[in-house]
Amino acid sequence: MDDKSGIEIVRSYLDVLPKSLSDKIIDKLKHTINYEPVIGVMGKTGAGKSSLCNAIFRSNICEVSDIGACTREVKRMKLTFGKRSLILIDIPGVGESKERDEEYKTLYRSLLPELDIVLWVLKGDDRAFASDEYFYHHVIKTSQEGDEKIVFVLNQIDKIEPYREWDTANNRPSPLQRQHIKEKQAYVEKCFHYPRNQIVAVSANDKYNIDLLVEEIIRCLPKHAKSNVIAQVDPKNRTDRAVEESIEAFGEGVSDFIDNLLDVVFLPSPVKTALKATKGVVVSAAKKVWGFFFG
Repeated sequence: MDDKSGIEIVRSYLDVLPKSLSDKIIDKLKHTINYEPVIGVMGKTGAGKSSLCNAIFRSNICEVSDIGACTREVKRMKLTFGKRSLILIDIPGVGESKERDEEYKTLYRSLLPELDIVLWVLKGDDRAFASDEYFYHHVIKTSQEGDEKIVFVLNQIDKIEPYREWDTANNRPSPLQRQHIKEKQAYVEKCFHYPRNQIVAVSANDKYNIDLLVEEIIRCLPKHAKSNVIAQVDPKNRTDRAVEESIEAFGEGVSDFIDNLLDVVFLPSPVKTALKATKGVVVSAAKKVWGFFFG
């Protein structure tokens, strides 16, 4: 099945409405399925931003380097799978130098409004996060966007002591490492004054906990962006919970639009009654054909 088939199924439930009204609903549906989410990736040089992106999405999309900074300029990349796409903005890392950090303040503030979500990547084995803290409190927290769209990612947790105890056979930290990881997460919470969203501990290189990070990303995204992001995620990282939340958000988006029509558009009483009666069926149909667009 394709987009056209899914749209026609939804349209079939709108026959009781005037064509002008059903066209509005279909146009909104098309706009939603073609929306391009914008994800920003921030963090200090060496935190593994590029590796993290490669671990999350369907294909390698970022240059990866172990020597020096591999992301000195803003890189906008368009990820496309099938007919869906998203924009990934790889933003220069903080803490390189005072001169660069001053430039980045303006850059970060200008980019924030266009981002649907921000992944702030921290290096798991760093002892302190002074430059990250400064940028978070003096740039992010003071912006109109606030911290609602920030998801902190504690990356490279396989390097947290005792790193030699990492269970390679089962690809997971040892019991003592798990304890130290929890302690590091608690430390990060205090450093950033208990940010609104969860701090997810992952190892991008080992593909550890990437599925849990995807769940948090989907949870924090605005409704209209969830489905198009999950469409770009590597299927191995898709959990039932993340998919179900994306489907529900898709249906809620359709429901919200119909509610808006009922509230702000003048409709004759019989048409309004028909739209109210049709709403539940249309939302249910939209959710059922979600896989046509994003599966």
